[in-house]
Amino acid sequence: MSSIRKYESKDKENLRKICIETSGLSTETEKDREFLYLMYNDYYSEIEPENVFVAVNDNDEAVGYILCAEDFDKYLAVFKKSYLPGIKKLGFRYYTMAIGEIGVHRLFSKKYKAHLHIDILSECQGKGTGTALMNELKAHLKNKGINSLMLSCGMGNKKAINFYKKNNFKLHRNIMGSCIMISEF
Repeated sequence: MSSIRKYESKDKENLRKICIETSGLSTETEKDREFLYLMYNDYYSEIEPENVFVAVNDNDEAVGYILCAEDFDKYLAVFKKSYLPGIKKLGFRYYTMAIGEIGVHRLFSKKYKAHLHIDILSECQGKGTGTALMNELKAHLKNKGINSLMLSCGMGNKKAINFYKKNNFKLHRNIMGSCIMISEF
């Protein structure tokens, strides 16, 4: 199993690579990759690095991560100002995907303010790495007085849904092909 530690700035490029390698979305073009960085990675490492944990190999290289925004309202304000304009420049398709995902999270953000993304390289999956990352984040948030988390994933991503259920997430709602999972701890 990998070891877990707090995010360090030296991890940023590895986290971006992991985001691309594990994405279920298109990564063929530079615009596709830039969208993934802006939507699912850069905000967290740049704005809330204290809420990012990485799984590292024996060479201290990131092989997985868990990213969290602890307050959706703060996330949304910064995201709209600093990240959404870059997504909009990529094109209408990217912009509408971003607005859709934000909208889904917004529906539940009053009760579940914190949300997360987790990605682990395929060769490191099934070895307890994801559960270790999840436990680290939940303990960190609990120490900050935060006792619930939300995430979304595709309804067809059965492997992810089973992983989340194993880690005490419950299916909260199905919306527009997305599965909203919540955990209270």
